[in-house]
Amino acid sequence: MAEPRAEPARVDGLPESAPCPFCEGSDTKLLNPFGGQLSVAQYWCNRCRTGFEFIKWDDHEPED
Repeated sequence: MAEPRAEPARVDGLPESAPCPFCEGSDTKLLNPFGGQLSVAQYWCNRCRTGFEFIKWDDHEPED
């Protein structure tokens, strides 16, 4: 099964929407560019209505 991919990066290097780790939905939005740690951002999933943290430098690279 293919891993859901993050959407294109914003100016600050974060994707507009990150794949939800709970339902694998892509209807997500950035809540806060800083989470509980400097290496994560907080997103909200509109599909399963759950907040989650996204690791900023996991497997995506910012666009030039």
